[in-house]
Amino acid sequence: MSSVPIPTTMDEVTPAWLTAALRQGSHIREATVTAAPRVQIGQGVGILGELARITLEYDRSEPGAPKTLVAKIPTADPGGRGIAEMMGFYEKEVRFYREIGDRVGLRTAHAYYADGDPSTVNYIILMEDLGGLSCGDQVVGATVAESRLVLTELAKLHARWWDTPELKALDWVPYGNAPVNKFAALSYAQSVEPVLEHFGGNLSGAEREMLVRFIHLLNPLQDEFVRAPYTFCHGDLRLDNIFWGSPDNTSPVTLVDWQIAIRARGPYDVGYFMSQSVDSDVRAANEESLLQDYHRGLLENGVKDYSFDQLWDDYRMTTMFCLTYPVTSCGSIDLANERGAALATGMLNRSLRAIADLKAYEVLDRLTPAPLPEPPG
Repeated sequence: MSSVPIPTTMDEVTPAWLTAALRQGSHIREATVTAAPRVQIGQGVGILGELARITLEYDRSEPGAPKTLVAKIPTADPGGRGIAEMMGFYEKEVRFYREIGDRVGLRTAHAYYADGDPSTVNYIILMEDLGGLSCGDQVVGATVAESRLVLTELAKLHARWWDTPELKALDWVPYGNAPVNKFAALSYAQSVEPVLEHFGGNLSGAEREMLVRFIHLLNPLQDEFVRAPYTFCHGDLRLDNIFWGSPDNTSPVTLVDWQIAIRARGPYDVGYFMSQSVDSDVRAANEESLLQDYHRGLLENGVKDYSFDQLWDDYRMTTMFCLTYPVTSCGSIDLANERGAALATGMLNRSLRAIADLKAYEVLDRLTPAPLPEPPG
């Protein structure tokens, strides 16, 4: 932790504070920030963080000094903040940017400053402003060309960390079936009834039965697909977290939001992206070709002893598991929030279609039901 105090609100991100933080990282040496007007961004996008784009005005010109940046601090919402604290999301993202962000294996936003205090749950990240890039729209869904770009870059990330000693040393990145991640089964179980109430009329009898059956198979499925060989997974690879291109023109995509990063098999990210962010007809028509591209990328970047058949099986398992996300979202969504409701229902429809197309529900027959984990605290 640095000597610069950690702001608790955006109002505390003052010109004087920004000057101290940027000087600590040697992003400015002589200049002083004299004004820092900000605009809130991402309203209604992420409930676990507050983001603002800050324009920096200096008392003098200095080469390399950022003209704008994005500040990210924890949400002020007690419920969201409590979830993030329990899951370690804030500390994980700060450590990501401080320790591996610029060498993770693909392009992400550069961090000018990142710090936090677990005892107070106060954190802040000052990151590169990606506002000049276009962002994906998960409601619309990815095209086949966009999907190919994402999976090609994703293969580089996964190959970079695939079964490496360096990955084993990242003790702040949990495994996908770590106890803290198994609490997802509780959220899912609590969401099934409201989903059936509000959306059940659009579901088949088999789909409604599967949603209920999955409650006690979710944790066993986590144990099944989260096993060696491990790699570093983004954990929340959806279209809203993907920017096209990069500010320095070095990459076709830039990924943001690393709060949910995990250690798991690479197809975890692939299954999540393909089943939640890709138009269903596009996915169905191009699925095998896209996964072949991803597999080829793994091999070209040094991964060995991982066959396409194994990839395909892992992909089906993760596609089944990722039903967790739309059900949990739909079970707690504010139906008055038009984009939020469209996003959650779109995710649910795509997920169910992918499960049906792949017959991913068949993987549930391999599993033995397990009781839900005890609630934390």
